[in-house]
Amino acid sequence: MANKDSINFNVLDSISVIANKLADSRLRIRRTQEFSKAQERLDSYFKTTSDATWMLCGIISYYFDNNGHACNFNELSDFFCVPVMKVLSYKSDIESLLKKGYITNTMGLDSNEVGLQNSFELSRDLLHCIISNKKITITDKNEGEDFVFSTIRKMGALIESPLMSFEKISEIMTMEKKLVHNSFFAETIKLVPDVHDRMFFYNCCSDLFTGFESRLSSTIESAYGDSSKKFKVADEFMNESHVLLKKGLIEFTNKGNLMDSAVELSATAKEMLLGENAKLFTKSAKGTEIIQPQSIKQKVLFYARENEAEINRLKSSLHEENLRPIQKRLLEKGLPQGIAVLLYGAPGTGKTESVYQIAKETDRQILHVDISSAKSCWFGESEKNIKKVFTDYRSLCKTAKSDKNGKMPILLFNEADAILSKRKDSASGNVVQTENAMQNIILEEMEKLEGIMICTTNLATNLDAAFERRFLFKIKFENPTVEAKQKIWKSKLDWLNDDMILSVAQNYDLSGGQIDNIVRKITMDEILNGKRPDLNELHQLCKSERLGSAEKRIGFF
Repeated sequence: MANKDSINFNVLDSISVIANKLADSRLRIRRTQEFSKAQERLDSYFKTTSDATWMLCGIISYYFDNNGHACNFNELSDFFCVPVMKVLSYKSDIESLLKKGYITNTMGLDSNEVGLQNSFELSRDLLHCIISNKKITITDKNEGEDFVFSTIRKMGALIESPLMSFEKISEIMTMEKKLVHNSFFAETIKLVPDVHDRMFFYNCCSDLFTGFESRLSSTIESAYGDSSKKFKVADEFMNESHVLLKKGLIEFTNKGNLMDSAVELSATAKEMLLGENAKLFTKSAKGTEIIQPQSIKQKVLFYARENEAEINRLKSSLHEENLRPIQKRLLEKGLPQGIAVLLYGAPGTGKTESVYQIAKETDRQILHVDISSAKSCWFGESEKNIKKVFTDYRSLCKTAKSDKNGKMPILLFNEADAILSKRKDSASGNVVQTENAMQNIILEEMEKLEGIMICTTNLATNLDAAFERRFLFKIKFENPTVEAKQKIWKSKLDWLNDDMILSVAQNYDLSGGQIDNIVRKITMDEILNGKRPDLNELHQLCKSERLGSAEKRIGFF
């Protein structure tokens, strides 16, 4: 039984007959019986006029002869061997093909019209039907995300084209009138009144999709062209007074002189353009990483009795079944919802590891900010980067809120001594001014914090008073007590007898991190020499690890 969608003639053969006659014909055809029969069949098959069928056969022929490339008016004119103006006279026939969905205009701003910039690409649906010799079925394209994506790409191509500035403006504004129903374009027009400024913005949007960097000088040249305000605009960008910067739609990715500088869409603009998909195009702030709870290796931590109650209160409050009602109650009472925690004390006492284990136990991501390693890559852009850290964190929180099973991540500032210390006289120099500015930003963000922020530091004695009052939990980590050290040694080296453990625990005031170092050396010796240390050798390892004496204190590992 014949397929109901099959055609009773060979479509490709008929296209070949028409195309062979049209090539280099100057569109002057001496009709043969074979040509007329093929023409009649294709007019019926495509449901087009004869002129539209000719244009379509020319585009199809170009497609197969040029490895699937789209063609423009110049290439069509070369195919027919006529001036471009002659092909333009078939404008209405080509537009009928656009409306049927047989071709798409990859350059034209209006998908159904021929514009100043044109590049005609064959529909995949049409190609499939032609090659399969089936009836034509074209899938409707709705005006969703794909529509915005393709429109922005077309706008970008137009803005970067060699057309005169007034031609670009005319095309963009004509298209915008047809796009006012779309929330992204409506919001852009509302926020950015000047069309040149919008063209700059659209070009940056296009660069985002194509993966290109938006160089400031070339983007200004494309968007403002021969406009008399071009140099004024460049000055506004360099002074950071341009409307796109002030509205928070554009931000610098690199700022030097005009030729070196580059910009990109801000997080706000990406959300406006892409909605929930904005995270796919968002770069993390420099010096940060996201740590997933499942990637954290579980460890047993030993707390001093004096600290254990507060540690447990913190852990308990961060369990999801407790955190949500706690934050709800705080909000009802008009109190800050955020949970800010300061873990302070000597190096190697387990502050950072505590955060990791809390994150694992409560199944929370960590946005880890390592201040000590990040400062070098933040040089000259510190304020911008610290703002981006909080922007990224809010984005993670927003994603968590939108997911019914989502959990608020932890924002961890590790080794945060530099940003928590007392503010200095700004007259001391540029570095001090930068650190003070960073502190002010963090203080402001802590005031409106809705999530979980934990800072670790070794130098709490120099803590700025403004920070001190903003931390809900302030937990001191010191070298472990004798009892805690005994538990640590036993957990690390279970073959040690109780006397050996008591001897080293009583005689050496070591942190958990220092004990870990000794355990690593013992493990290496076991592999290299096949032997374990005796008590004297263990004492020697402890002595070599401890560079100086330390007062014995209660604490944690």
